[in-house]
Amino acid sequence: MSQSLIEWSEQYFKHRDIIEKKLKNINKKDNSLILEYKDDKKIALIKPVLDKELFANLKELKDYAKKYVITSLSETNIDFLIANWKLFLIKDMILMFADIKSNNKVLLNPYVHNMISDPDNIEKAVRTLFEQK
Repeated sequence: MSQSLIEWSEQYFKHRDIIEKKLKNINKKDNSLILEYKDDKKIALIKPVLDKELFANLKELKDYAKKYVITSLSETNIDFLIANWKLFLIKDMILMFADIKSNNKVLLNPYVHNMISDPDNIEKAVRTLFEQK
């Protein structure tokens, strides 16, 4: 599963850059993609199943303009996000839930989402996002 998610992610970033053509190179390293653009570097961590180890990895990634966490679109991962919501409040991090079989995805920036949502209704807000898919 992890390899398929890595391949899907690589294609996603290539496709996303078709018009701007700023993506110079994608390097695969373990379960991550280093995205080298003309003006900055980004990283995509591929985590099919979210766990607390992720947060230790994210703290080490200060050299990247933006951090993506790409995970499988599953009830387990959604529950983990909700249960650990405050840990996901990291500036410049995008959380992408991907269903590679249907080529659907849900992108979420918890840091920004937290600023515009009612803190008492985070679970409802997050679940509503996923009901659309």
